[in-house]
Amino acid sequence: MIEVVDLWKSYNGNQVLKGLNLTVNTGETVVILGRSGVGKSVLLKQLIGIEKPDQGYVAIDGVNISELKKRELFKAVKNTGMLFQGAALFDSMNIEDNTAFYLRQHGRPETGEAYSEEEIQEMVRTSLAKVGL
Repeated sequence: MIEVVDLWKSYNGNQVLKGLNLTVNTGETVVILGRSGVGKSVLLKQLIGIEKPDQGYVAIDGVNISELKKRELFKAVKNTGMLFQGAALFDSMNIEDNTAFYLRQHGRPETGEAYSEEEIQEMVRTSLAKVGL
């Protein structure tokens, strides 16, 4: 379950989120709609821990993610994802290399140790199969 409690976020004095509350139960699908500039991306960045709120908190399965260290945060949000508005694939890479890019750059979340190329290829095959590619 994801809980957003009294979430506030501002940038350079511009208040974007103002006391937002939201509960998303496990297995529930939610769509966030709104015109440009109303805080959709800001909320999503809060939900996956990219940014910390000015006030309030986001809890995943009862754990306040803004209080977590990097390794703990990764474990808490590992089953979530976000595609940024300007995101794109690298034109110079095929889908497998685009999918493997993060793994090659960052390694194991627990230690930072590099994955073997065989491990990366297996994770890529598994991930692409999950989405029918």
